Amino acid sequence: MVTKLGMIGLSPGNGHPFSFSAIINGYNKEKMEQSGWDIIYNYLNAQDVADFGILDAKVTHCWTQNEELTKRLADACKIDHAVKKFEDMISEVDGVIIARDDYASHYPIAKLFLEKGITVFIDKPLTLNLEELLYFIPFLKSGKLMSTSSFRFSNEVFMAKKNIHFEQLNFFRGSIVNDWEKYGIHLIEGFSTLTSFEPKLVNYQPGLFDSYLIYLKNQDVFQINCLGDTKPLFLMEIFNKNQYTRFEVKGNFSMFKRMLWHFVHSIKTKTPVIEDRVTIDIMKVLIAGNISKSEKRPVILDEIGL
Repeated sequence: MVTKLGMIGLSPGNGHPFSFSAIINGYNKEKMEQSGWDIIYNYLNAQDVADFGILDAKVTHCWTQNEELTKRLADACKIDHAVKKFEDMISEVDGVIIARDDYASHYPIAKLFLEKGITVFIDKPLTLNLEELLYFIPFLKSGKLMSTSSFRFSNEVFMAKKNIHFEQLNFFRGSIVNDWEKYGIHLIEGFSTLTSFEPKLVNYQPGLFDSYLIYLKNQDVFQINCLGDTKPLFLMEIFNKNQYTRFEVKGNFSMFKRMLWHFVHSIKTKTPVIEDRVTIDIMKVLIAGNISKSEKRPVILDEIGL
């Protein structure tokens, strides 16, 4: 039985609706080349035809904020129904992907589907609003909601977890293009899979670029450097007494596909992919980082509650 999915939204500079839909449905080469997303077209075109498709899922419906863009998405990614209102999907799909990284848009869209029992994937970050996070918690626990960075599923992070000898104390440093709210989560999510992730304090460090120190209960530390508007960089480094490892995360196609596979599987099995506490703690870290920067002080996560 086909798992029917709806694809919702588009954010400036973020072509996830095109890449996610193409990974699931396959794509029309000519239409994708004309879509305006050259980076996406190039890495899709580097894959074998056998690499496309996830279980029995199909993106059957799509909507963006612009009718012309919606049609372009549908044509490029073989989506049958380009709808004029995302509400029109409610009775037609088993799950929806909210592929927008402007977190303020997530709650009002997701609420409509979650309260109809439809499983939802929300692009990172889930929300930086505490009231909205509180609303989402029961859905995270039940497996009706998934939100994550794809770095969790990257080949590079997987190989680090397999090959690095982690010690009693480890220092994790990551440097990334863009800002804390949108891209900091990539590094936090990736590093969180490599240690016992129980954050206790966040401290913003001003300088040439924004830097944040995240202290964990096991005494490991993450340093997240957000370099702003610069050339793309997704660098992760791991230090301990006996080893230093560095790598860049580059395998977009494979990490997106793994992430989407887990979402589709969660629809079928009605089980969560990621422990709810982890997603909640990552959002609390992002919120604490914002407070630390604005108030120029370290922020203990217990201050935030939940």
